[in-house]
Amino acid sequence: MRFYGFTGMIDDDGVTRIAAAFNDAINNRVDEVHLCFSSLGGYVHSGIFLYNFIRGLPIKFVAYNGGSVASIAVAIFLAAQERYSSEHGVFMIHPTSMSPQAGMTATHLQSTLDSALADEERTENILRERANVPESVLTDRRAKDVYITPADAVTYGLVDAVREFALPKGHQIFQI
Repeated sequence: MRFYGFTGMIDDDGVTRIAAAFNDAINNRVDEVHLCFSSLGGYVHSGIFLYNFIRGLPIKFVAYNGGSVASIAVAIFLAAQERYSSEHGVFMIHPTSMSPQAGMTATHLQSTLDSALADEERTENILRERANVPESVLTDRRAKDVYITPADAVTYGLVDAVREFALPKGHQIFQI
């Protein structure tokens, strides 16, 4: 069993550090990883990669929301077989945002929109597959930020229970 902590952005660097930690656990024949996790999100492509990567590993993954799990970080969190939230944790889901650039042509703008809509579908599919988030909440998240309390996270199947992360005595923890 191995214990990790992660706070940071879901970008290529953050995802590489998390994947490397899981790789190290696998390569050292660890069969269970616990991750105390807090992230405000980041890039959808990085998050989807990490979600798929973790889901393909022959390892038990237990995730703890240690503060805030938001945006694409929710999808990564949902890769875990067991999920818990601190009493003081929060989840946030929202519409995919895009950053138009000055001088964008109509074709480039349409391509950016198509990409954002595809990202919306991918993240929403993960929410549907791995949890029971009500349609009304999914509809709301297409238009605004939606904050989910730990109690609602239990009801929606985002977490198994409200439970604080606690490192068992005698174990090490590694910040990634």
